[in-house]
Amino acid sequence: MKQKSAPHNYAIFVARQPIFNRHKELYGYEILFRNGFENFYNALDPDASTSKTLINSFLVIGTNSLTGGKRAFINFTEATLKTNIASFFPREVLTVEILETVPITQEIITITKKLKSIGYKIALDDFVFSDEYRELMPYADIIKVDFLNTTTFERLQILNEVSRFNTRLLAEKIETYEDFHEALSMGYSYFQGFFFSKPEIIESKDIPIYKLNYLEILQQIHKEDVDFGKLEDIIKRDVSLSFKLLKFINSAAFGFASEIASIKHALALLGIREFKNWLSFIVLHSIAQDKPQELIVMSLIRAKFAELLASSSQFSTHTSECFLMGLFSLVDAFFDKSKKEILMQLPLTGDIKNAIMDMESPYSGIYKFITAYEKGDWEIVNKLSKQLQFPPEQITQSYRKAIEWANAFFMH
Repeated sequence: MKQKSAPHNYAIFVARQPIFNRHKELYGYEILFRNGFENFYNALDPDASTSKTLINSFLVIGTNSLTGGKRAFINFTEATLKTNIASFFPREVLTVEILETVPITQEIITITKKLKSIGYKIALDDFVFSDEYRELMPYADIIKVDFLNTTTFERLQILNEVSRFNTRLLAEKIETYEDFHEALSMGYSYFQGFFFSKPEIIESKDIPIYKLNYLEILQQIHKEDVDFGKLEDIIKRDVSLSFKLLKFINSAAFGFASEIASIKHALALLGIREFKNWLSFIVLHSIAQDKPQELIVMSLIRAKFAELLASSSQFSTHTSECFLMGLFSLVDAFFDKSKKEILMQLPLTGDIKNAIMDMESPYSGIYKFITAYEKGDWEIVNKLSKQLQFPPEQITQSYRKAIEWANAFFMH
């Protein structure tokens, strides 16, 4: 009789949402956290949640892994503000995000003023203007406005109220480029959401010639009978790509003892499967040269996260397919075309394409899981993790490893 495993109360579930500046450059992340496997969406004590988010983000996982040293926005309740726990963590990284549920009392104003005076940045979450905020606003560095739950009139009212202070506006839940451009035109400084995961322009825009060349490389490497001699010839004709390939594989991300001088040498060391995945990344990175770096980081995290989850599940013989599914999941944003239009030109398997396009596929569960985890949609994560039988500690470790692996590519 199979012994029932003990509850996994030690698992840490943490995700992150990127925050960009006006130039689509990464500014920081909001850290999304739940404690343990069984209470993804149950009513967790919000005070305990903040404390555990701080401890696990800074001390267990580490902000170098989680945010790459960028700012970490973490929600604070009334009780956690009063405990002064924020002062135990580095002011260069931590942004104290005061929840909209915190009553703005004189004590809270005094605490906020003190935190700001010693160098912490203060953000007000889900801000909707009311008179009680007038005394607090001079100490707020950033005011976050939820674009899904405010009207244009409310946004203009907030804009008018904050104009007299040295406060920047952050538009959150920005899902499309239309939302992004609206917030940009209103003078917002920061943007949070997945606006780059949808194409800025879909119609009437040709794919540039250099991107077509890269698309040819992608077609070549995903053929069943890859001609590596022909592939090497194609790559050699692109001096820029050849340089990137050699520089990249000689970087800290791989840590080979001796320098690699040719594509054939790289293939011999990596093996065909890893070489395909690696070259797919390089080509997508080149395609995304006019896009936010976080776009390629997110693609890498999705790819590695899917691969690692697959390795300890029923998909253990399909880790490469899961990697490619994650890697190509944002392909519409790379090309500014619809996913269907781009995927039709790639010889990926139908199962990979269908999963990316939210159609029926054996990999649909993993695809939905990694995208839900990314957004902190814990109810869906909880449901799918049970269906797919992912061990809680495996999820935590895989996500952390995926972030570290993706970050390593840019540390050279």
